[in-house]
Order: sequence, then C-alpha cells, then structure tokens
Amino acid sequence: MILRNPKLPGFELMIVWKIHIDEEGRTTPVLDLLTKVPEQVLERKMAPFENAPTCFRSMLLLFGIETAIENLIKVAGLEKSIPALLTRGSNFKSSFN
Repeated sequence: MILRNPKLPGFELMIVWKIHIDEEGRTTPVLDLLTKVPEQVLERKMAPFENAPTCFRSMLLLFGIETAIENLIKVAGLEKSIPALLTRGSNFKSSFN
C-alpha cells in the first residue's frame, strides 16, 4: 500500500505486506515500511524520517497492525484528508502491490 500526501509532492510511505506460512500451515503477516522523501526535506531535517521503518516495526509489536497503520497515517498528515478524499475522490493515492 502506498500513501501519498497531496500537500507534500514526492513524499511517499509504502507498506510492504507479506504473509509467511510455516510448515504447519500457520500464517504470520510480515510488514515493512519504505519511505520516499524529497531531498529538500531531508536537507532541512524537517522530520526524523530515517527512523520511520524501525518505529513502524515497534508500533506493530506494541499496538498491532491496524493501530500502527492508523498512527502512520496521522504522522504523514493524512488523518483529516482521508475520509473526505475517499468520499469525493482526489489525487490521494493508495495502491496495493
């Protein structure tokens, strides 16, 4: 799933979701976070995006998948936009790979 904020061009958060199935048929979700941050943002050190994948993994362990993703959306500044964007349609993109 890719999250893009229309107010921050070039900024993307990608959640990579894999399912691990062991020999006994037990399934375990494996999620990772990849970030794409414009160089201007990194140069200004406007936000600590370097640790985002590690923080996301910690949130997964502490709070579970749903809450971790909700918090990620809040951090990305999309929490107010999503309900309106989903009902009206817009350039907010969420895609599953």
